[in-house]
Amino acid sequence: MQGSVARYLFRAGAETSGMRRTISPIMLASLTSLVIAGQISRPGEPLAAVKTNIAYQDAKPILAVLHDNLPEELKGQTTVDLERGWPAWVSRRDAEIRARLDRGDEDSLLNFLLFGTSFTRLPRALNDSAKLGGPARAAEIVRRRIDEMADGIIAPGNNERLQFARQLVQRHGIDPTARDGREQVRSYLRQLMTRVVGEVQRYAHDVQSARSLNDPVAEFIERSKLFRARGLSSDTSILPDFAVEETLEAMMANGTLRSGGVRHVAIVGPGLDFSDKAEGYDFYPQQTMQPFALIDSLVRLGLANPDLRVTTFDLSPRINRHLDAARQRANAGRAYTLELVSDAGMMWRPRLADYWRRFGDRIGEATKGIAPPPDAGSVETRAVRVRPGVVLSIVPQDLNIVLQRLEPLQDGQQFDLIVATNIFVYYDVFEQALGLMNAASMLRPGGFLLSNNALPERLVASIKPAGSTTVIYTDRPDDSDHLVWYQRR
Repeated sequence: MQGSVARYLFRAGAETSGMRRTISPIMLASLTSLVIAGQISRPGEPLAAVKTNIAYQDAKPILAVLHDNLPEELKGQTTVDLERGWPAWVSRRDAEIRARLDRGDEDSLLNFLLFGTSFTRLPRALNDSAKLGGPARAAEIVRRRIDEMADGIIAPGNNERLQFARQLVQRHGIDPTARDGREQVRSYLRQLMTRVVGEVQRYAHDVQSARSLNDPVAEFIERSKLFRARGLSSDTSILPDFAVEETLEAMMANGTLRSGGVRHVAIVGPGLDFSDKAEGYDFYPQQTMQPFALIDSLVRLGLANPDLRVTTFDLSPRINRHLDAARQRANAGRAYTLELVSDAGMMWRPRLADYWRRFGDRIGEATKGIAPPPDAGSVETRAVRVRPGVVLSIVPQDLNIVLQRLEPLQDGQQFDLIVATNIFVYYDVFEQALGLMNAASMLRPGGFLLSNNALPERLVASIKPAGSTTVIYTDRPDDSDHLVWYQRR
């Protein structure tokens, strides 16, 4: 187990440098005044368009090109049979994809088990076992963490993450309060560890295979579908938010985006900060970050139109409920508090560290953060109270981007920008193409989709790659992201 824990944290990416641009103080002051006046954060309303499954006629070109590489249940069918059976297949596949949320929740639970601090005083199970006293000591820490989490699941108290863990094991038919409930929970956690570690080992093998191609483009394409058989994880962190801001700067610097030109944006999979590997913590309430980070960046860069609206697309009822609850509190005049954590041990590059220090200064005010636990080491915290008007500009929407879209979107309702980071990596080429087509259908002509995955744009005539940005987080190997700008024709 100790060797598997050492391999658990593994990041993949490409390394070059991104373009950067300085925004004038006059522009910043002007846009800041708009926010303070409340003009950029009017309450958002759901669009009149409705969620619709992708039609056969839209998918037909993709089916034709990929006829030899379709899912087994679609292979070898005539055009007539495909058209007749398409609606039923989409409905079944949507249910299958949504079922992957449970495995993604298990991944979140494993992160919590390895790195959580609210249910144990044991050290976090970092990937360097030498820091824990050697492999044997690291394995002992993991075993004891399993025992203490089982105790926490039996009696979760007010700990919302332990309450989530209890609900998860109950969904798997385990009653923690039964006579043998503790042992059943421990057995479930051990099985979970075995499953996820096996997946990570296969992932590492696939990454090595991709590297052996000695072709950066081919490697990026292979990396972009590595999780196609894994659960859909909702975990998030500040790193993709920084990469998006760097990308928006680059796009503005070369004239691709103009001041005040972004009025309606969408985020696919906004995520929930549960306990995100070694980059997240659990001494503060669960929170979503990307919707607020995107608004913050758009205002800071001068890209946000005063009528800015944000729509989030997510399959997870847990995330959609979280955003709905935030909107309800905002309607009552209550702010949304973001707890921001920085760990000197992560050795962030200066621009990422600067981003962390200014995060939220365009959408809220600094407030007192929750103190980290005494044994947290080099952790630094800050907090931002996001104004209720900003919260109300975000509207959550249950939508499966692979198989669904909003339509009809009239002129003026289409999106200027869609952000989808760490989303398409969970799907194969066929489903990536369907998702790309759905995203393109919701963009205005000339609008952009930003993704840190290589997508099969050759299969979707309505979209084209327009540029890319590589953002490096630390000096550690593979600690970077490559974002591609896909533009609606």
